[in-house]
Amino acid sequence: MKIKKIHIIGGILLIAGATFIVTKLSSNKEKFKEDVAFSQRKIEKVPVTVENVSKGTISENVVATGTLEASEVLNVVSETQGKITAVYKEKGDVAQAGDVLVKVDDEVISANVLTAEANYEQFQKDIERFTRLANENAIAKRDLEQATIGLKKAKADLTTARKALSNTSVKAPISGYINSDNVTVGQILNIGANVCEIVNNNTLKLNIRITEREVYKVRVGQNVTVRIAVFPDKTFTGRITSIAQKADAAMKFNVEITLNNNSQVQLKSGLYAEAELPVKNEEKFIISKKCIVGSMEKPVVYVVENGKAMRRELIIGQSNDKQVEVLKGLSAGEQVILSGQLNIKDGDDVNVIK
Repeated sequence: MKIKKIHIIGGILLIAGATFIVTKLSSNKEKFKEDVAFSQRKIEKVPVTVENVSKGTISENVVATGTLEASEVLNVVSETQGKITAVYKEKGDVAQAGDVLVKVDDEVISANVLTAEANYEQFQKDIERFTRLANENAIAKRDLEQATIGLKKAKADLTTARKALSNTSVKAPISGYINSDNVTVGQILNIGANVCEIVNNNTLKLNIRITEREVYKVRVGQNVTVRIAVFPDKTFTGRITSIAQKADAAMKFNVEITLNNNSQVQLKSGLYAEAELPVKNEEKFIISKKCIVGSMEKPVVYVVENGKAMRRELIIGQSNDKQVEVLKGLSAGEQVILSGQLNIKDGDDVNVIK
């Protein structure tokens, strides 16, 4: 009897415990559903700020950069060989076209010139004598012909000898600064050896690259404003001297600008420069860069339409630190979301905050 009573009490306790567990689990499940529902609740309208699409220009001019280059850079090479007896121009000197830079020993070559002159004079006299004798039928016509051929050869030999003598004085082909020298007195100079480099900075060149939309807005002869990085407070004037007729691999066209280096500041080749071409750009739709979602390569914005955020893909043009040109994807007067767009997706309801 006592054992039976214990079994009954144990069963009651087991049923009560199971009931409690089921009730507790059910209560926890309902609370979990409420928590999930609370965490997934939606804000009816996302607050955003907007700006209106308007027309304008990023820049009135086309700006491009490049490096100044000397109009003439020439490596002077030797056309003779021999021992250097004198060096007249060294690194840092200014040379005028025709100035003698280096003198090579010419003793043997001068003797060759004298020999060639003597041979030439001798053949001239032979021609005079043979011509007189031929007129008197005193010699065969063939003798006169051979003398005439000999005179031509003697003249060629004389020309060659004089040229060789001239080459012993290595002269500057152009005017400019001696930028580097490679010779010294006593050195044996060989044919084709580098003597020096001459740089003419009197006229400088600046090569820039512009886009296909810009290339038809500039012309040869047009004046250009040039700014040099090391002279931020000064401007220089250049002139467009050539425009490429073919684009490069990046679909840009080379434009060459020439500057006369006659200002108080003597510019040097190799300086970084910025050219501003006076081109009036057409007005385009302009928006703030802050409106862009994602990268500038695949720009996306959200436009407010009937209280909803609508996703738009754009094609953009020029840009600066704050603004960007929109070539396709927006219309005048549309409201583009300026802030808050990171919290929305296409079709979300939005509340425009003034």
